[in-house]
Amino acid sequence: MRTFIYTILTLLAFGTLQAQSSFETRIKSIKNEINTIKSEEKAHLQKEVERINQKLEQNQISEAEADAQKESSAVACAARIEARVAPLEQEIQSLIIEEVESEDSSMQEMQSDIETAIADIKITTIEKKKNKQFKNESRTTSQFIFAFGLNNLLTDGQLNPMKDNGIKASTSRFYEWGFTWKTRLIENSPLLNLKYGLSLTYNNLRPDYNTYYAKLDNQTLLTSFPISLDNEPYFRMTNLVIPVHLEFDFSKKITREDQRIIKTQKGFRIGIGGYAGINTRTKQIIEYKENGLRTNVTTKGNYNTNSFIYGVSGYIGYKSISLYTKYDLNPLFKNNPIEQNNISMGLRFDFH
Repeated sequence: MRTFIYTILTLLAFGTLQAQSSFETRIKSIKNEINTIKSEEKAHLQKEVERINQKLEQNQISEAEADAQKESSAVACAARIEARVAPLEQEIQSLIIEEVESEDSSMQEMQSDIETAIADIKITTIEKKKNKQFKNESRTTSQFIFAFGLNNLLTDGQLNPMKDNGIKASTSRFYEWGFTWKTRLIENSPLLNLKYGLSLTYNNLRPDYNTYYAKLDNQTLLTSFPISLDNEPYFRMTNLVIPVHLEFDFSKKITREDQRIIKTQKGFRIGIGGYAGINTRTKQIIEYKENGLRTNVTTKGNYNTNSFIYGVSGYIGYKSISLYTKYDLNPLFKNNPIEQNNISMGLRFDFH
């Protein structure tokens, strides 16, 4: 395209000022039309390729059929470009002949450059799209993660006592969001990955049976509230943690023209690992009504919770969605007679 522009500018020097202005205006107009054609056909080809990739991912067609359809779309795109550009090419040639009729040798050289530029325009869209399809994913990628689900406490590491631990299971929830980085440990395979990042977690507990968490010296225990509560108390721990997982990615192999393309998070994934961090804030909200007055009490501070948080976690899923669980190895409260550990289960989204 640069050769095309430079050649036109050289031609403009041979005419009069008036002819030069008219010639340059029309050439610029033709150039804009060619660029418009290129953009339109590129967008059309991109939609066709995306449609074919969706059919491939949904197993509606095989990889061989997908490749054949993409090749057919590329050929059709080139044919449309050629058909639409041909009249413009003829007009350029006519302008050249009229402008430099006496300069045969210069005209032939210029025509050759123009033909080369137009040919480049025809194949640029197809080549760029093809190269993009064949490009490997970077060895290290980043993701935004979001998770949510149910939160509860295990007493002495046992699941059975959970239903009698004083926590209302249906309204106790957890939330997590953060950023992670994933590095392929095997350069030419998506199978084994190291995933690490930074997350903010919110572990919420809702004490049942009109109880709340009361700090009694160096212990924190569930205690009956003297007034009937409107809702279960809202006890939250906010933690800042560094999660690290070893992820097994079973994405299918992608081959294009005998070249293997590495893409992760295109199939089933399993992650096992853990996390460590700090408790940044603990608070409790209590709501009750007395003498016709509604009261909302929020308390923040040291509830004898552990400041250092660490645990194990894992997930299993498909593409960006996973079933997710995490378990704090540290007890929720220090010095309590019975050890209780936070456990969370829910859904996790890794936006790649």
